[in-house]
Amino acid sequence: MKKNLILFFISIYFFSFSQTIKTDLVYKVNEPTKKTDKPAPLLIFLHGYGSNEDDLFAIAKSLDARFMFISLRAPNVIPEGGFCWYPLEFLPDQKFKYDYAKAKESRIKILSFISNACKVYKLDSNNVFVMGFSQGAIMGYDLALAAPKKIKGVLALSGRMMEESKNLKTDWTKATKTKYFIAHGNSDNVIKIAEADSAVKFLKSKKIADVKFNNYEMVHTINGKELNDIKSWLKKAIDPPEKTVVAPTKLTVKPEEQKKK
Repeated sequence: MKKNLILFFISIYFFSFSQTIKTDLVYKVNEPTKKTDKPAPLLIFLHGYGSNEDDLFAIAKSLDARFMFISLRAPNVIPEGGFCWYPLEFLPDQKFKYDYAKAKESRIKILSFISNACKVYKLDSNNVFVMGFSQGAIMGYDLALAAPKKIKGVLALSGRMMEESKNLKTDWTKATKTKYFIAHGNSDNVIKIAEADSAVKFLKSKKIADVKFNNYEMVHTINGKELNDIKSWLKKAIDPPEKTVVAPTKLTVKPEEQKKK
């Protein structure tokens, strides 16, 4: 009887992780390899312009094994090959012309995907993180400012923040609780590091306290030191330090003082 029960629960577990999410986005899943008695936290990978869902997926093996990792493919195809979250035109001096309406469409698709993924895989909807590189980082900011209740943390790698994102009708009561890990290369030749600095200043101006900003000696890429910092940051984000309880001081009375009484 006991053996049958064990087999039953194992089958239920694997059945839940073999489900498909109702979406028109292409995605890849890396299941948590470290099982706990709690629902798994979720980390969504958002690739950069012209890339695909394979781009960041390999990073999963370097991060906390308790996470459910899902890498999404952007819905828009670009003529040169690859995919994008919204059409983009590269201008001189590292500036861009973009279609925010398409960015909003992608944002809606991603938020819907997150809700469905949490239901299908029975994930911890209070522990959803988004890691984006370049255009994916730009989308990460937009997601968190549009729906802060859904996003616990954003890892914005080599990205920037759109003015339209800053002007969203954000619920700042909830948005101030979002955690940010912002990373950029000092020699980034695609997006200036000043853009990352500008995003940090904006978030802090809105009283968002948990903003970590790291810069690295690199161009428009991700390096090993950055990955180590990401791993440490994610672990701290889901394992916040326990509050130490200070025991009340016990008042001791000397024998001579007792005699006086």
